[in-house]
Amino acid sequence: MGRFIIYKDDFAELTEITGRINYCLRNQLGFSLVRIGDAENQVMAQGTIIAEDEIAEIWWAEDENWTGVTLPNYPARNRLLDAVQKADIVGVLHQEEVFIWKPLTEEVFSYYNIKPRQLCYAFINTYLPKSDQFISLLQHYRLLLIGKAASSLASLLQEKYGIAVAGTISISNYAELGRVMEESSKLDFDLALISAGSNAVILAVELAAQGKVAIDLGRGMQLEFWK
Repeated sequence: MGRFIIYKDDFAELTEITGRINYCLRNQLGFSLVRIGDAENQVMAQGTIIAEDEIAEIWWAEDENWTGVTLPNYPARNRLLDAVQKADIVGVLHQEEVFIWKPLTEEVFSYYNIKPRQLCYAFINTYLPKSDQFISLLQHYRLLLIGKAASSLASLLQEKYGIAVAGTISISNYAELGRVMEESSKLDFDLALISAGSNAVILAVELAAQGKVAIDLGRGMQLEFWK
C-alpha cells in the first residue's frame, strides 16, 4: 500500500471544474464534488489514526453544530470514507502547519487506501459563487439547496440573478440524512448545492448516484460569498 501525498499541482482549476459540471448537466450525468477539511479528517480518523480514548479530546466531538455529527460515530465514519472513495472530485487542504489539515488527510487516505479520481482545493466552495460561468449554469438548470441557509440563499439567487430554486431542505445532523434524501426524491431538480458539514459529502455522493449533479458548498452557501 503506497503512501498518499497531496500535491497542489494535481488540483483541478476552477474553469476545469465548472466545465465538468456543465458537461454532466447537459448530458444528465451524475457528478459529485466533495470537500475534506479538518472536521471531516477527524470523523474519518476516529478509532484508527485517532484512538478511541483520544476522541473525547477533539474540542467539537460533542457539538453537532460544528460538522453535523457528534463523535464517536463509526457509521458516519464508514459512510464518509465510502463517499470520498466514490466522489468525482475531492477538495483537500494543502496547508500542513497543523496536523489535522493536509497531514491528517494524507494519513487517512493512506490508511484506507483511498485514491480520489480528481483533487481540487477544499476552498473551491468560496470561488464558485464568484464565477460568472458557474452563475450562468445556475440560471439554466433546476436547483435544489440543502442546508440551514438554504432558504436565505434561495431568496438572494432569485432577487439578484433571477434563478428559480426548485426546493430547499434544511438539515442539522447526521440522523436526518434519510429524511433529506426522501424529501429530495420528491423534487424535480438537476443540481444540488449542499451545506451540511461532513454530511454534505455523503449526500453529494448519494445524489450523484441518482444521476444528479451535487456540490458540497459548505460555508460557500453563506450570503456574503454571493454578494
